Amino acid sequence: MNRAPHYLLIDCPGAGRALVFGLRWHALIGSDVTALARSRGRRLRATHYVVAGSPVTVAGYGRTAAHRMLSWRRAGTRRVAPRLLAAAQLFALRYPAGGHSLVCLPDGRYWLVAAHAGVVLSQTDRLFESREDALREQARLLIARPDLSERDADEVYAALQAAGDPAAQLIALPSHWKALPRVLRWFLICLALSIAGPALWSKIAVPPPPTEPALAGPATGPEAQAQARRILLSAIPAHGPAELGRVLAGLVNAPLEVQGWALRRAQCDAQTERWLCQAVYARVHRQATNQGLYARLPRGWQVSFNPLEEASLSWQVASQTRSLVDVALPTPLQVDLGVAATLQQLRPAFVSIVLAPAVLALPTAVAAGAAADPAVLTPDVRARSLVLNGPLRSFTLLPGRLGVARWSRLAVYIQPQLRSSLVASTLVAELQGVIYEQH
Repeated sequence: MNRAPHYLLIDCPGAGRALVFGLRWHALIGSDVTALARSRGRRLRATHYVVAGSPVTVAGYGRTAAHRMLSWRRAGTRRVAPRLLAAAQLFALRYPAGGHSLVCLPDGRYWLVAAHAGVVLSQTDRLFESREDALREQARLLIARPDLSERDADEVYAALQAAGDPAAQLIALPSHWKALPRVLRWFLICLALSIAGPALWSKIAVPPPPTEPALAGPATGPEAQAQARRILLSAIPAHGPAELGRVLAGLVNAPLEVQGWALRRAQCDAQTERWLCQAVYARVHRQATNQGLYARLPRGWQVSFNPLEEASLSWQVASQTRSLVDVALPTPLQVDLGVAATLQQLRPAFVSIVLAPAVLALPTAVAAGAAADPAVLTPDVRARSLVLNGPLRSFTLLPGRLGVARWSRLAVYIQPQLRSSLVASTLVAELQGVIYEQH
């Protein structure tokens, strides 16, 4: 799952605030920016977020565990949490003309930050364990954005320690449960108790009936285990080599502007038998009307209006899935020499490519907590999560080249650029999925 990163906190002694490093930044496109920011934050499992920028709006997201929160005693009484300020946003406010810097932090890690026109660039606000890795990423950034001027690292860190702009303050992201009114929460708790209470009391008050001697269990020999394993693999789906090409075709066919309506974002989410796709358009010309957009609606597409200034176009793409029991899975070495090598060759055409370490691949029911035979869940079939981010045109290089995979989402965003380059484009896309392998 694509989650918000754990951020780093550095205290500003005596100032009642702490600096936050290592957020993930996304552009927000829409009329209700606050609702969009919270919605995306929940999808990213973020605990905190900050919204900034004008006229282009971006949001930074991060996660922290409760035991990592900084706190201290004030005036010898109770513990008070500091104000959390996004260091990257403070940098963008401190240098409105833009720039970049590579700062060595007190814990020995290196922090790369860049901003333009008061907006943090999405590929920055990143932490690196070594200076070599940080310098490599800084070089890639300057290839894509040669217009950025370098800011002195010591000057930047001193300015951040002294800054306290409330526009950079992080907001705690409430859960869906806490967002409900208190009266409704109490009602739901009472309702749950009224339903579960009698059954729970009967189990406590009434002694269980005597049990019969256990019968002999089913056969657990090699043949039975192999059959159970085949059943397990048949519940894990994978997409065919042509899947991405068909989904990309629908996104590419979505016009950037039609009848005075301009594309703002689009995404396709994989379901069991189909992809559900949606493109959001904004009314940018005063002569544009709902009737004009509806008249140009592609065949098979649906539209809903919101209702005067925004419209959502939706369509479906049939999915050609197959189970892992029907395909030959590559070995980890084949993935490293095949898929990973392909991604290395394609890396210059993307802003970022992240291939995670392999973890045990489980069917949805087992991953959700359903019972399964422990003897069958051997760690021989694994999955590596893969996230690619870059210009939409670069994704046309992918179909059929990434082994046995299951994709979950393909999203496209409009991100204005001062100039185009290999990794800078107005149409930016993000692909999420997993790659399968077998030991």
